[in-house]
Amino acid sequence: MTITELDLEVLELELPPLRTDLDDVKADLDRLGVARIADALSPAEVAALRARLEAQAEAERAAGLASMDGGGVNQRVWNLPSKGREFVDLLTKPLVAEVVGHVLEGEYTVSSHTANIAGPGGSAMVLHSDQGYSPLSTPYALAVNIMWMLEDFTEENGATRVVPGSHLIAREPSRSDAVATVAGVGPVGSALVFDGRIWHGTGANTTANKYRWGVLTYFCRPWVRPQENYAVSTHPDALAEMSPEVKAMLGFKVWHTLGGVKGPWGPGTPDAMGFRTERYIDRDAPRIGPLGD
Repeated sequence: MTITELDLEVLELELPPLRTDLDDVKADLDRLGVARIADALSPAEVAALRARLEAQAEAERAAGLASMDGGGVNQRVWNLPSKGREFVDLLTKPLVAEVVGHVLEGEYTVSSHTANIAGPGGSAMVLHSDQGYSPLSTPYALAVNIMWMLEDFTEENGATRVVPGSHLIAREPSRSDAVATVAGVGPVGSALVFDGRIWHGTGANTTANKYRWGVLTYFCRPWVRPQENYAVSTHPDALAEMSPEVKAMLGFKVWHTLGGVKGPWGPGTPDAMGFRTERYIDRDAPRIGPLGD
């Protein structure tokens, strides 16, 4: 069941309470498309993630490689699996499998694993959903996001704005929509989880000198093309240290007949990892057609 155009006004700007019971989190996601998890990260995890992210963000700025938006003051740090074991460890936290598996009804892959640092004076992002690429009639989630809060998320420092219940609206928001939003606030260490159909966007940071530090992990169903092509972008040193579980989440495991190398399953069984072989082209195989020798 979806909400019609005329029913937009019935949406309640209800931000669910911080939860510790994951069954309650799942119920919030089913009803509102949004949930908040208390103490998703321990103080030690927050400290390690924050230190690694601050160092990486500073290094990218110094090297002239920083990705900036929000009026030039919000910084994005991409491809986190290649930039620290701390970021890789987030992917295998037990709550990820339980919550993401619930929304995506089983298996999933990482679409992107990034950081979003909202700087003072940063402008709000335009409302959007994270599966606007799909047919508007798609009646289920293709993706789900977890925003890990490495700072208290507040109205003032740009907490992610969401429209609870908008996962039931079978269209994307438009600039002409007069839809109110609510800030996905929470104390440091919390997680904001939202269905890929939820209308959302980075909030405006109206503070004078406060940065909002967050890691955003975007998961998708395994047959959806991911935002980041980890088969190309993952650093070999990072890949060498990753567990089979993480490699599978990054899309290296063949899923049914998708993601193989030199055939639908690649070398070996349907459970094989789809890594490139030593050469891009098997030069010993006969080539037929206009490109043949």
